[in-house]
Amino acid sequence: MIQRMYGIVEEKGSHTVLRTPAVPDFWYGNCLLMPAPPRAGDHAAWMSLFAEELPEHTHRVFLVDAPDGEMGDAQAFLENGFEVNVCDVLATQALRDPGPPPSGIGFRPLVSDRDWEAVVALSLRVNEGGRGHDLGFLQRKFRVVRQAAEQGRGVWWGAWEREELVADMGLFWSEGLVRFQDVETHPDHRRRGICRSLLHRACAEARRSLGEPLFVIVPVDGTVRRVYESVGFSFREKTVDFLRMPQG
Repeated sequence: MIQRMYGIVEEKGSHTVLRTPAVPDFWYGNCLLMPAPPRAGDHAAWMSLFAEELPEHTHRVFLVDAPDGEMGDAQAFLENGFEVNVCDVLATQALRDPGPPPSGIGFRPLVSDRDWEAVVALSLRVNEGGRGHDLGFLQRKFRVVRQAAEQGRGVWWGAWEREELVADMGLFWSEGLVRFQDVETHPDHRRRGICRSLLHRACAEARRSLGEPLFVIVPVDGTVRRVYESVGFSFREKTVDFLRMPQG
């Protein structure tokens, strides 16, 4: 859903191609969506298909439609430099109030150039040392995210302590579904309940305009998963992807 807001989605029948021309180094925005997990012998065929559809890219990402978490015959992929990621998808329509927000913290959407510069800086700090999250990538990514938000397709929220952005998250919606993107908290401000309060505030504001949508999020680890579960999220399905980082 989010990909359609700032990229291109081409349905080819046997597979779907995702392209994000404005952010060519966004691995998961330039990839193939496959309708089922790989079978024996699919590695070579999938690699040829990716090279045909996205010849300018040296990374490889295959998103797999496998809500049960089935990886299929992954051995050939693992033997050729891929990692397989299986993640839980959490969802809710009913939110639990986490109580009063931390003292001194305010919440509001990003609006100004200065706000968007702050979220790039925060994301750079949060992802320091992470793969593929250099300054140029983050600037390109948030440029297209901002365009989507300003077109009314979503909103990017921030938690602020005085003038400092200490946490952020994006929400994008379509047809009764709201998906979260990049829920981040500055390392120096974790374990204060900021993310929990920001999450609840962002969802509450979305419900004011959208009614009772289904909120969907994919937590990156068990620690943040507990934050989402504390405000009412629960397991819905799984996502599966095969990733090989850029070569050369």
